Amino acid sequence: MVLTAIITILIYLLGNGSLVSINVTTMQSTALLNITLPVKPLEPTGPIVVQNSSGSAIPAILIGNHLIIPVFGNGSFIIKYIPYVAQTPSGYLVINVSSPYTVNLFVGNNVLITELPISSIVNFTKVSNGIILQIAPGNYSIGFMPELSVTTVTNKTTTMPTSVSNTSTTTAITNTSTTSEITKTSPNLGLTPYYVVFIVIAAVAAILAYSFVTRHRGAEASPVIVEGLNPTDREVLKALIDMGGEAYQADLQRRLNIPKATLWRAIRRLENSGYVQVIKEGRVNKIKLVKKPKLD
Repeated sequence: MVLTAIITILIYLLGNGSLVSINVTTMQSTALLNITLPVKPLEPTGPIVVQNSSGSAIPAILIGNHLIIPVFGNGSFIIKYIPYVAQTPSGYLVINVSSPYTVNLFVGNNVLITELPISSIVNFTKVSNGIILQIAPGNYSIGFMPELSVTTVTNKTTTMPTSVSNTSTTTAITNTSTTSEITKTSPNLGLTPYYVVFIVIAAVAAILAYSFVTRHRGAEASPVIVEGLNPTDREVLKALIDMGGEAYQADLQRRLNIPKATLWRAIRRLENSGYVQVIKEGRVNKIKLVKKPKLD
């Protein structure tokens, strides 16, 4: 089956809300794009915005979780919308994901994660304002809540007249006998809060456990690095560049001299990340470079 579009999904979890952003690059001319939305949109209060590379709005039709976009050609498009967020009885928020594509999840420093498919995390990147987790295709839930404030309550006796005053962070209520002051402050945890550290540790543990099991089954496990490309992925991309941007899988394997299974896993990772396209030609695969990486 020929790949018609490269789809990159990014879900943002921020302290002041959440957002789904989908980048679509078509590989061949087509009249209609049928995009499966990974998360149910918050309709009608959160409309879906579709724009082309020049920023012009494009009309679209939502049928179930499928977004039908009339494009009449090829190019790049971006889809943005506010996802539907449910609230559990315990008070935290949940986004239900059902995606046939790899999902990149951005978690801001001021967001606390309460539920995550740890075993499905295939990569992660730490950035200054949060962390980006790469999650394999599938059905799962993401539980979260904005960072909680710490509430301090103090009481003191007074004979002042009754008054009520409000500010954004302090509420003071005074009467003829008692004053109660409630002050909300956010804990200062620096650039890397404890829950981000926990997520990174859990993700590393899951990746190491998977690598250990795979290695003992006889398959070769590739190490995951923060930049998003492991050494095998980089070697495949370098070889493709040296071979003019495309090559048959068998020729690529002979050039790299690596096991067939190792090469195929690298090709699938690069395909999911949008770097290569796998073209079926009869019973053989041709691997085509579609996005040149920075390998410095």
